[in-house]
Amino acid sequence: MNGIILPGGDLGVTPMHMPYEATLSLSPETYINFVFEICNSAAIHGAKRLIIINWHEGNIASLSIAAEKLHRESGLTVLIVQACYVADEMYGSKHGGLTHGGEIETLAVLAYDTKLVHLNKISGSSEKKLGMQMDKLRRRRGFHPILTDIRSIAPSGWYGDPKKASVETGKEMIETLSTKIAKESSEVLAILEKTQGSPKKISTLK
Repeated sequence: MNGIILPGGDLGVTPMHMPYEATLSLSPETYINFVFEICNSAAIHGAKRLIIINWHEGNIASLSIAAEKLHRESGLTVLIVQACYVADEMYGSKHGGLTHGGEIETLAVLAYDTKLVHLNKISGSSEKKLGMQMDKLRRRRGFHPILTDIRSIAPSGWYGDPKKASVETGKEMIETLSTKIAKESSEVLAILEKTQGSPKKISTLK
């Protein structure tokens, strides 16, 4: 898959982490506008397809609104990929599931920059049973509770067991994940364009 990587910014929508000092969080409105204006600029210069790859669950709602706007107003064929969920589907059973600060997230960071991870300093994981219960509750499709903050899931702010994480496994995970995302994204975009055409050229489905 060929394409241009647009800047995604270093911040997102994360009110769940605000009880922790030094947390920086954008409002949904700010984040929606940021994503829209970056991607709309690409559309103005001729971009036709857009894949938004997201790892942070707090961004999901805002990205959905931004993507809808980019499709309707900028004429882009848009696909959002929730990479954290794809990683969980592929590696969750082997690496403890998708937990906040657990092995899967540690592997992703190790693959990005090893200097950000200090495995020898790991301590204070919250109870996994509670964390898994609350994560399952908030990820249900039919009923979506709004949690006060991350401590509703993990009183210490994180849970899981990242001690087994390694740079090699992290790089392998990201490589495999990237390949899967590229392949399936190409397939989905092809289906969208075959079915819908360009939203700027037509007003109804074929």
